[in-house]
Amino acid sequence: MNALSVPPRSRRIAVSLVAGALLLTACSGAPPEKKPAGHKGVSVTGLTPKPAGDLERITWAVTAEPASFDWIYNASFETGQIMANVCEGLFRLGPDMSVQPALAKSFTNPDPKTWVFKLRPDVTFHDGTTLTADDVAFSLARNLDTKAGSFWSGAYENVSGVKATGPLEVTVTLKKPDSLFTSYLSSPAGIVDSKATVTSKGKAYGTPDGGVNCVGPFELSAWDKGQSMTLTRDDDYFDAEHRAKAKEIEFQFVRDPAALVSGLLSDSIDGSWFLPPSALGRLSGSGKGTVYYGESTQGFNAIVMDAEGPLKDLRIRRALSMAIDREGIIDSVISGAGEPQKAPAVPGSWGYAEDTYQKAWDGLTVTERDLDAAKKLVKEAGAPDRPIVVATTSAEAEVPVIGAEIQFAAKKIGLNVEVKSIPADQYNGVYTDPKAREGIDLYLTGWGTDFPDPLQMYQYFTTGHFYNFSSFSDPKYDDLIEEAGRTQDPARRAELVTAAQRIVVDELAWIPLYAPYNTLFLNKRLTGTPASYVQLHYPWAADLGASS
Repeated sequence: MNALSVPPRSRRIAVSLVAGALLLTACSGAPPEKKPAGHKGVSVTGLTPKPAGDLERITWAVTAEPASFDWIYNASFETGQIMANVCEGLFRLGPDMSVQPALAKSFTNPDPKTWVFKLRPDVTFHDGTTLTADDVAFSLARNLDTKAGSFWSGAYENVSGVKATGPLEVTVTLKKPDSLFTSYLSSPAGIVDSKATVTSKGKAYGTPDGGVNCVGPFELSAWDKGQSMTLTRDDDYFDAEHRAKAKEIEFQFVRDPAALVSGLLSDSIDGSWFLPPSALGRLSGSGKGTVYYGESTQGFNAIVMDAEGPLKDLRIRRALSMAIDREGIIDSVISGAGEPQKAPAVPGSWGYAEDTYQKAWDGLTVTERDLDAAKKLVKEAGAPDRPIVVATTSAEAEVPVIGAEIQFAAKKIGLNVEVKSIPADQYNGVYTDPKAREGIDLYLTGWGTDFPDPLQMYQYFTTGHFYNFSSFSDPKYDDLIEEAGRTQDPARRAELVTAAQRIVVDELAWIPLYAPYNTLFLNKRLTGTPASYVQLHYPWAADLGASS
């Protein structure tokens, strides 16, 4: 997991059943088409042009090798974007970022604490064996096994049981109503593999030697440790609409950003996600292909780690937030590929009731730059006796630059900020180790939702939550989130979530900085994949084909 990775979280979009078919959208009917305006002329798109035909082979770059290809340990961007093409779950995210059916054919919700899933018939794993309800129940229940240590166990915190209740039927019972549970099943929390394969492979499962045996448009055919993974098309894949257009795709592990850019410009690499911001202009003007900017559910924040130190006074947190030049950070750090952020949950996470979320967003002002007002707040509160320590790391080129900008902004309003560089292999320790947080007041990181529902993000600020690092606590806030978690009506849930959002933003438990766009490069010979941030939970590579 790198500094910009999405850390582990506890999880939960409203769902509706129409005439027995699955309609997993966050509001009744299909979600409205989103048309982001982009920032300073950057064109934001959801889809790339449709392909004209098939391809023999595609070479793709990822910045790291998966530590494991076992879905319950799928904890990185690199693993997710490969696995999404190999291992299908009950649901998936669609190109428009809505939750859509995959292995589940339909479902019912006979009471608030029961979900019954009907599976598609005649679905086969990559080895040709038929998918059964036992495979699904086994796969989901692995997330309940504390000894297994699933990265996605938080999605199951309200689950009391998973059972096969028919040859093609699985029933999940909950401890209490959970409006986000089914949405989590579009993430790796809902992935299914063959029970026989997982149990027979044992510890070798998900390794270069053991492999996997899932359902997906591609199967894992080779894993050259330290070098690459190769996927080949499964011609027996059940979903004809998502049959892969390429016969083979090789994922090369390219850790050096300069080598990645060189490969894209030399045509030895056909495409990649998460492009180095400093290379966006060069790639765009190269004539070798196209840079696409898609909507994302991710945001970049300065997280308050110690609310009892120099940031204890809310006026100091507000002053610092109002002094930061977010436009300058976007221009200099990510080459304009993003927009200013007003709250922890960004617009890309609004999968329902968008008018409600937009109105609430427009009413947030504590992230708007106002140096005079910031200076006044510092004068009223008095500058802290010791420096505000901002943690950075060289693991991501952007992070030290952002830290320096915060330091510069603080100085302008009479605050003293000390930048503390932490080794790359230790930077992510703050997520799990309280000792790693000691001496840090602000921590710079990217964080977002796995699917478009802001409720997932705002659960982290409830009293006692594992990722509530600063121990923020507000009984009214907790009540709002608790009610939202059991509310199926999207309009009502949006009202509750935006009320909670206002509390956490006004208190600045996190200082939001910017919402980056999802960046994608495609060589001019291929096209077809979505540009929106769905590559971790949608078989995007199956859509790639020849541009002409």
